[in-house]
Amino acid sequence: MKQYTRDTAHQQKKPVTKPAVNLYEPYVPPSFFYKTLRIVITLIITFTARLHVYGLYNVPCKGPLLIAANHLAWTDIPLIPLRLSFKVVYMAKAEVFTHKIGRFLHFLGTFPVKRGEGDRQAIRTAEEQLKKGNVIVVFPEGTRSRTRTLAHGYAGLGMIALRTGVPVIPVAIWGSENVLKKLGARVTICYGEPLVFKPKGAKVTRQDIDKATETVMRKIASMLPPEYRGVYAD
Repeated sequence: MKQYTRDTAHQQKKPVTKPAVNLYEPYVPPSFFYKTLRIVITLIITFTARLHVYGLYNVPCKGPLLIAANHLAWTDIPLIPLRLSFKVVYMAKAEVFTHKIGRFLHFLGTFPVKRGEGDRQAIRTAEEQLKKGNVIVVFPEGTRSRTRTLAHGYAGLGMIALRTGVPVIPVAIWGSENVLKKLGARVTICYGEPLVFKPKGAKVTRQDIDKATETVMRKIASMLPPEYRGVYAD
């Protein structure tokens, strides 16, 4: 009887396991936190860099929207939406979520995407976010450019744009690779005109996807200085 009592008590003391966090459900940070973070980043940039922004009039005042930008440095992440009036959701490579910073990124409203694998769950998440009227920031190259030049864009961008029909805002950013490394670094951000894509036929084809992705990447390249255009230099 005593043994039974001890076993029963031991079972009752078992720790309750917390449910796993679904990284494909981006957390929506409180407005107060988001605004405070924006003020802090604005102050840091004001004292450390010279930010020049062009084409903000091309960005609609609300979503749903896809913002597609080239990626030179981690500073692109806070800089691209800094002058926009709304919150954004980010798609980020799945690898970053294996580190502690992944939890913080999730808290800021980020969800993972597995590059080069046709991540259907990430595509579904993006579509759900856009149906809610949200704005998603994507970096079609999939990661930061090690050569500081534009690399080939992944087809996921074209797929999401075609399946949802939402406007795509091409964004070119340069000089961000020097922020916090060189005092007074000049950073330029250009927002292009919205691009809307529709399939040629009743269904979205691979040709449609490739063409849409290529069009966005070419537009980004056209807004960048020649030395940043990389594989789209022609």
